[in-house]
Amino acid sequence: MDYFKEVSEWVEKNKDNILTGLSELIKIKTENLPPTGNEKPGQEYLYNMASKFIDPENLDLFELDEVERLKEHPLFFPTIAGMQKQYKNRPNLVARLKGSGGGSSLCFSGHMDTMPASGQKWNVFPDPFSGKIKEGKMYGRGSMDMKAGTLAGFYALKCIHDLKIRLKGDVYAESVVDEENGGVNGTIASRLRYPDIDFAILAESTNLNAGIETIGGSDWIAEVLEEGPGGIGTESELPNPIYKLAKVAIALQKYDKEVLGNIAPPVTYDKDMRLRLLTYQFYSGGSNYLESGSVPIKGHIYFWLEAFEYMSEDHVSQEFMKFMENELAIYDDFKDSFPKFETVIRFLYGHKTDVAHPAMNSIRKAYSKLNLNYREKGIPLAMDAFAFKKVSNTEVVVIGPKGENPHGVDECVDIDSFLNLIKIMVLTAIDYCG
Repeated sequence: MDYFKEVSEWVEKNKDNILTGLSELIKIKTENLPPTGNEKPGQEYLYNMASKFIDPENLDLFELDEVERLKEHPLFFPTIAGMQKQYKNRPNLVARLKGSGGGSSLCFSGHMDTMPASGQKWNVFPDPFSGKIKEGKMYGRGSMDMKAGTLAGFYALKCIHDLKIRLKGDVYAESVVDEENGGVNGTIASRLRYPDIDFAILAESTNLNAGIETIGGSDWIAEVLEEGPGGIGTESELPNPIYKLAKVAIALQKYDKEVLGNIAPPVTYDKDMRLRLLTYQFYSGGSNYLESGSVPIKGHIYFWLEAFEYMSEDHVSQEFMKFMENELAIYDDFKDSFPKFETVIRFLYGHKTDVAHPAMNSIRKAYSKLNLNYREKGIPLAMDAFAFKKVSNTEVVVIGPKGENPHGVDECVDIDSFLNLIKIMVLTAIDYCG
């Protein structure tokens, strides 16, 4: 029995409750606020929802500090921008539908933390945590990245439970903390705690494409510090970091256009895809008129530098620094005081999925039964997918709903693709877990 009709009918019958659940979860602020975060209320919401159909012994709400060997693991990254990360009251949640035995195991993975939006005023709905619907899209911070994908996994478990489908293999849904800002420590903790899950669907937004490759990258800072006194005095020369930073910014733009722009993407990506260097912040001397009035003595630029899966952290760093040294060497300004370049978060590795894995065939079958277009492709986003194979024995593919404006104003998720994701998850589990 393939359960296609039953699964589709269950999703349609429970549509209102599912959308209410997503709206309620979006309304809960779970912002990642380095060095800490506010994920716990969202995790407790999911725990209470899952506890209505899963026994307590199969619900694991655990603090990262409880995970053995986490902080000793070479991929654990303890700081962000020089601040020590804090994980008290930031639990992971793992729910399990226990199988009868002898089947393959599957995990639906997502993260609870979102980028900040408090204090913002949006356009479609002014409240960035509205959870309201317009023209088939639900709006709110984290709707696309990635509360819809995370919640889909838990509703997939509920569908399997409600339809009384007894599988041989265990099926998991998890919600981890601290994925944003290059976190990933929450994902690493779950991989160490559950190292032998056979396969995972990471539900980051992909427009329902099967993301078989992801990019990597890291956030960087370029700092300039002058030895001059600053101010406006006439008795001495006033070296100005703003002029140096401007030259650095031009060099960054050149690296983006002329170096990254000329690297051909792997065959899994769209032909016009390219790596990017994104400049996020240029700062020196204050941010408004009242903070001005004197020549500053320091300044910085924050930027994001991308890499393909086949590129190592050392390779990316060495190629970039070689370019910047050559490019800035033409200026006398930098002969005695070269800018300080360093990463402020971990290097996020890219990931490549084994498309011959048996679970991939189960996914293809699910799309076919649902009459959905199936496409395997590279996803030009950096995420925590790499941690699955580097930390545990779990292969992973990225499949999530369609959405718009992640991290930006009017972030939203497409409702139909969110509901289809639940169906894909359930049908995949039925076929793969036995």
